[in-house]
Amino acid sequence: MDDNQHVRSAAVLLGLLQQFTLETERYVEAVSNRHHLHRTDLNALAAMVAAAREGKTMTPGALRAALNLSSPATTALVDRLDRAGHLARRRSEKDRRQVHLEMTDSARATGSELFSPLASAIAPVIDALSPDELHIVMAFMQGVIEATMTARNDVTPNS
Repeated sequence: MDDNQHVRSAAVLLGLLQQFTLETERYVEAVSNRHHLHRTDLNALAAMVAAAREGKTMTPGALRAALNLSSPATTALVDRLDRAGHLARRRSEKDRRQVHLEMTDSARATGSELFSPLASAIAPVIDALSPDELHIVMAFMQGVIEATMTARNDVTPNS
């Protein structure tokens, strides 16, 4: 592949990533509307799942930072998710002043209902990859995620 072909292919790949992002946003919007959830609610639940996967405890402060929300907006979000039965507040055993947020079985069931169709649609695409191709795609996606986080940090004003 010559340099011009490489540049054109890279541009096509960037376009595909943009299209994937757009389609993912459209999917999330559709499922959140269908289930009467705010987009921020889904983002909060996703942040809680990610924290649990990493063995971390989610607190209101950590959720605020993860979603870049104000303290009042975070309180409203936590109250809304609590009322909907999607999270429970628990006092820390070590420091009773600290509140831990835990997803409920209801939140896990709703999350599964929301995202199982997407996972089922994507699974055959992943299954069609050889182990070597899967490794390459995983490394690529990790790099894209890290680059996106770097770009976000570069455009986020220092507080």
